[in-house]
Amino acid sequence: MIKKKIIILALLAILLTATFSSASATETNSSEGNLGLIPPFVTSEISINATPSQINEPISQSGTVAINIVVKYKLDIGNFANWFFLKRRMGRALLFGPKYALKLLTKIPSAKVNLSVDSPEWCKTTLDNSYLNFSISNKFDEAKAQATLSIVNSSGHALELNDIKVKAEFKSNWRIKGSVNETTISFLPAYLSSISANVEMLKNKTELSISPVNKTTIPIDITNYGNGDTIVNVKVENPPEKWTTSTDSENITIPVGETKQINLIINPDENFENETIKLKLTPRSTSTADVEDNYLQGEPVYLSINLLNGNPKKEEGGGIPGELLIIIVIIATVLIIAAILLLERKKQ
Repeated sequence: MIKKKIIILALLAILLTATFSSASATETNSSEGNLGLIPPFVTSEISINATPSQINEPISQSGTVAINIVVKYKLDIGNFANWFFLKRRMGRALLFGPKYALKLLTKIPSAKVNLSVDSPEWCKTTLDNSYLNFSISNKFDEAKAQATLSIVNSSGHALELNDIKVKAEFKSNWRIKGSVNETTISFLPAYLSSISANVEMLKNKTELSISPVNKTTIPIDITNYGNGDTIVNVKVENPPEKWTTSTDSENITIPVGETKQINLIINPDENFENETIKLKLTPRSTSTADVEDNYLQGEPVYLSINLLNGNPKKEEGGGIPGELLIIIVIIATVLIIAAILLLERKKQ
């Protein structure tokens, strides 16, 4: 009688092994290698979903986004196999290991699914749970977790689509075949404008001396320190009266990390003493991403240039300087008076 039971159990084990070793994971579910000398005869399945699946609004350095993760896990077996492996002592021993054959009422262990997030180095992602526990059956058991995404520096190129991957993985457990699944979330790093303007002619000075009668050209270097290629609009704000001011380029495109030069051209009023020219430099992203216009605009930068009247001689002819002319007039007047007095004395 005992031999007969042993033979039946052995045949049943062989039959189950042949039946379930041919099972394969679903298309969205990849599987790991097995443990032991014979293939696992039960496959497992993982479903994973993360929302929002695409983050439409760009993420700035000061912003964070919560990602809700839903994971489901089950054994890919029918009702009879589910009953045998989970309700019968022999079935639990085959599925979970020999230790379960020694206990009549052994509690079915939970399935431990590990969670991980793969993201660019310049992002920071944190998980509130690095693994989830599931009850084991042939029906999906569901568990939830949450990840937080934030940008820790501006290395990500502005408004370019990036991906992070959230992965759920169950490793082989005795006769249960391991499985893994992942989902992708796309997001856009925000455009972070950072430009500077420098007047090399000033060097360590705070004022620049210019001719009151000649056209003056002042080169201005503009550097893009931001995270995206930038168009800079240059405008002279409230120029002094009777002055003519312009730039040789109203808009200039500057790639990330590069410096380009524009020229400020000035024709001042010849009677000015000192004036300040104010420039407004407005950056804008060159991105063609489908986002609202405000995400393309950068913060304006202002540049003030203090100008002094250099008072050179006029190019149009050699006139007599004003002070010398006054002296000449005084001397001439004195000589005329002296001559008149001498003539009157001679007449007397």
